[in-house]
Amino acid sequence: MEYLLNNFPKIIVPSWVIPGTYLENLRFLDDKKEITGVELLFFIYDDEIKKNITDEFEDICKFKDRFIFTAHLPDVLNPEHEELVKKLSPLVQHFIVHPGKEGGARAQAGLINSWAEKYKNVSSKYRFLAENTNPGLLEALLPNLNTNIGLCMDFGHLLIEEKNPSAYLNQFQNKIGEIHLHGLDREKAMIDKRLPDHRPINEDSIPIKELFPLLKKFQGLVNLEVFSWEEVEESLRVIKLLLERKEK
Repeated sequence: MEYLLNNFPKIIVPSWVIPGTYLENLRFLDDKKEITGVELLFFIYDDEIKKNITDEFEDICKFKDRFIFTAHLPDVLNPEHEELVKKLSPLVQHFIVHPGKEGGARAQAGLINSWAEKYKNVSSKYRFLAENTNPGLLEALLPNLNTNIGLCMDFGHLLIEEKNPSAYLNQFQNKIGEIHLHGLDREKAMIDKRLPDHRPINEDSIPIKELFPLLKKFQGLVNLEVFSWEEVEESLRVIKLLLERKEK
């Protein structure tokens, strides 16, 4: 069924699908042919992470012919994070950013606009992608961003807000460079105390079935944003199953 993925956008995964460092995850993913890229995660950028990326960066770069790389910048951006952008700039296709806290949209947009101008990549239509997170935050940020900033559509966040992902993709398709594809399971979250989203996608989910024809036409990257290899495998299984059904 691997051939079915030829009719689907390039699939990437987070840099944490097994417990371990960036490099350990890359080595684990190296022989997983379905995976074409890795999103390097920097939700937190503390001394431990700085040391990890510094120690491993040379070896990480050796995988640039194997993987497309993107990077998820810290949840709250500040000027000192430019050192991370500068380091990763030659390696990654684009950077994902979360909108900041209420009232900080203008300052955050200033950082993003400045970095997008300073660290260009001719192969990327949009060097920075702003992600939909909590209600209202992206809407506050967008008017302050330059037109060369794109969007990252988070499927699970839209489900939490009870928004229609297909309508969202149709509305913003020319600006979206990456989709974070993951499911929602509130019942399981009550048991395992994890977030309700960032779950494997569900073949019985009406939103995923409606989105699927649009996904097949999507030209950007699809990130299976779950944080274990078992959950990546389950999402891949569902994608292949839906692709197989479309062929019949």
